[in-house]
Amino acid sequence: MTKTHLIAGLVLALSASQGALAQSSAERRAAPGHGKGAFLSENDTDHDGRVTAAEFTAARAAKYRTFDLDGDGKVSEADYVGEFTGRFSKDKPVPDGQVKQAHVRFGVLDTDKDGNLTLEEFNASGERMFERLDTNGDGVVDEADTLGSY
Repeated sequence: MTKTHLIAGLVLALSASQGALAQSSAERRAAPGHGKGAFLSENDTDHDGRVTAAEFTAARAAKYRTFDLDGDGKVSEADYVGEFTGRFSKDKPVPDGQVKQAHVRFGVLDTDKDGNLTLEEFNASGERMFERLDTNGDGVVDEADTLGSY
């Protein structure tokens, strides 16, 4: 490799990193699953471009039921983490950091620390998401709301 090729490679690398740094805060604001678009996609069950509080409550209850992997009517940490890891491809292992984060999330959601996540505990975090996204306070999350993530 010549000195010219090396310098050209460095210039390209620096240019790319400058482009990444120049992203607007709106582009970097939310993790992929924490944006308003993902929220609408997951919870807009009638596909009208808006999520009402009632629609969100129903979608949240349905999601909660998916966590009870052993069907015992309770959501344990093993159920919660198992549901999360089950969404990954069987061909690729789930990164350890993401598994650890799922355990941390369970610990945060299980507010009474009894080892079981109740629907009420699960809904408490959902209510905070909904309220944060419903910036105009009309009980609906839609394009009229200005916040792009929770």
